[in-house]
Amino acid sequence: MHTQNRNFAVTRQDGVAVLRLDVPDRTMNVVDASVIDELAAILDTMLTDDDVRGIVLTSGKPGAFGAGADLKSLPELANDPGTTDFLVRTHALMERMADSPKPIVAAIDGYALGGALEIALGASTILVTPSARLGLPESTLGLIPGGGGTQLILRRVEPTVAIEMMVAGRTLSAEKAVAAGLADDIVDADSLLATAIEIASTGQTTPRPHPTPDPKVATEVEAAAAAVRRPPSAGAAAALVHLVSTGLTVGRSAGLAAERESFLRLLRGDESAALIHMFHVETDAKRRFRGTSLRPTTMAVVGAGQMGAGIAATAVSHGINAIVRDIDEGRIAEARDRAAKAGSDDTRAAWSGTTDWAGFADADAVVEAVFESPELKRDTLAQVDAQVGPDTLITTNTSAIPIAGLADSVSRPERFLGTHFFSPVEKMPLVELVPHDGTAAASVDRAGAIARALGKLPVVVADYPGFFTSRVYARWLLEGLRLLADGADPALIEKEAREVGFPVGPLQASDEVTLQLVMDASIVQVAERVLTDRVDVPAIKDLANRLLEAGVRGKRFGQGFYSYQDGRRAGINPDVVAVAAPAGASVPAGVAGERLLLAFVTESLLCWDDATLCHPDDGDLAAVLGIGFPRALGGPFHWIDRQGAAAVLARCQAFDGKAFPVGDTLPRLAEVNGRFTDETRRDRPGTPGSHLSDQVAERV
Repeated sequence: MHTQNRNFAVTRQDGVAVLRLDVPDRTMNVVDASVIDELAAILDTMLTDDDVRGIVLTSGKPGAFGAGADLKSLPELANDPGTTDFLVRTHALMERMADSPKPIVAAIDGYALGGALEIALGASTILVTPSARLGLPESTLGLIPGGGGTQLILRRVEPTVAIEMMVAGRTLSAEKAVAAGLADDIVDADSLLATAIEIASTGQTTPRPHPTPDPKVATEVEAAAAAVRRPPSAGAAAALVHLVSTGLTVGRSAGLAAERESFLRLLRGDESAALIHMFHVETDAKRRFRGTSLRPTTMAVVGAGQMGAGIAATAVSHGINAIVRDIDEGRIAEARDRAAKAGSDDTRAAWSGTTDWAGFADADAVVEAVFESPELKRDTLAQVDAQVGPDTLITTNTSAIPIAGLADSVSRPERFLGTHFFSPVEKMPLVELVPHDGTAAASVDRAGAIARALGKLPVVVADYPGFFTSRVYARWLLEGLRLLADGADPALIEKEAREVGFPVGPLQASDEVTLQLVMDASIVQVAERVLTDRVDVPAIKDLANRLLEAGVRGKRFGQGFYSYQDGRRAGINPDVVAVAAPAGASVPAGVAGERLLLAFVTESLLCWDDATLCHPDDGDLAAVLGIGFPRALGGPFHWIDRQGAAAVLARCQAFDGKAFPVGDTLPRLAEVNGRFTDETRRDRPGTPGSHLSDQVAERV
């Protein structure tokens, strides 16, 4: 017997109904209302059919059981008044499966994530292949499992393990899933279905009851959730603790009712919208630079300092051969150790160091990563150019030095551009690609493909001073100093920065890199060139100099904006207030956080208006992944879209218009209730047509 439904093909074998989930026109099974309602109808039939002894759930998609909901459908789901009824039907189905008198066996090959795993959790037995990956990653999108997963997982997994897995959004390998109790056994893919049918054909099932309510467990659950470092969503983490605790102290039905309420509340909230937006922009960035045919075999790096060593270590950890050149053999040895720690032994990629130019002629790409000096970079690039072949891509790693000013150092400037990596390179996912006017489009594509081969997300930005990230970050750091000069309490600046979502305040950020570097990079290289019409840069520079003279240097010196003991912060340095603030000056509570947020946002606005960015989504990606804009806000442009352009315009206008300029686009969108995400993508940054781009070009 074979029955073909829209999503499920049903066959019978040895008294077992085999349900193959195969959602049409999808490469991956997604779970929506049609899947849930169809499965419920099929299950009702099979549970009342005396000829059916057991049921097997499997996938018709090779190597994949399924995922959760289609993310593009979530806004519609959030606004649909019928969503509550859909969740009620889903939970009723899951309870019917969990209480089934007949065995239900889930046979999982490949990924089973989100809603697909929740369906499997209703089964009495879960079999997985060695390649299986199981998880409930909804928290990474600011959500919780909404298909009963927060309660059904408790039938299998210890509560503390379950809460850690869900709060962190972790996926488990087949071995770890079995060890945790999430799955029952690992079966070879060739025998997966036969084994599942054999188990189901017995007609016997071992009950998996919901844990007996125990108020003591709630405390353990809360502690386990708190132990997760940097959970992807604070809102989801809090909801998960509440839901698991409810299920363990009151019972499954109460837990499911609470799950429905929490799921809808989070789905309609700002944090989930931001995290889903970030998922989409990251996916789009990957899609734009797929370029597997452009993947390099060998990369060469000039400079074995922190950035150069990190780039080379990242290359070998991704299976790309690396050559590192430096005149200091000691630094080469340190770079070699760093590469070893990055996993070069595992990938079998070759790493070599040299004090001359051995191997450079065979490199597909060379990254110059010497000290941030235009003169040194020009000299180094000329030497690189003399060593490599005509097709070698040459890039310079810099955070702010204009690329056009270096381009004539190479004989073929069309194959040259900037690549701004972030420190530590092994961990930071962003790379800014900075073409100059003469960079060929093919070279940008190659650089993007190399970034993807290194596991990075590339964004293309204009060759304006500070590019996007260094420029916006400089404006944010300077706002911290402006607040000090206006009399703001340093502790209040830091507290309010964190309250609006920044992971650290501008003073701690300065301490981490040293105030001297802030002076050299953010003030001299960026602020003096592009921020003078917005803030009093000379006054800020004078303040920074006075702070340096007073010993406010940074964490590694033991004294910065904070005092340090054994490398740990020990409160605000009392010398800061004495140096920075005029007597009697103060800043009201709530102002510092707002100014820091709007400083970041308004500088981002100008970067869109002057064509530094190809699209506002790129600014969101770079801001979150590169310079610490709160991920829970989704980037500066998404934050504006979520707040409403008119509301943000009013907030900016409440402050000094000179310091917080709104540019051209924000007022236009405010008039028509428009959104930045709907703006047209530019083919390349630096497109003429804005009076702001002309002004910046003159300064360059």
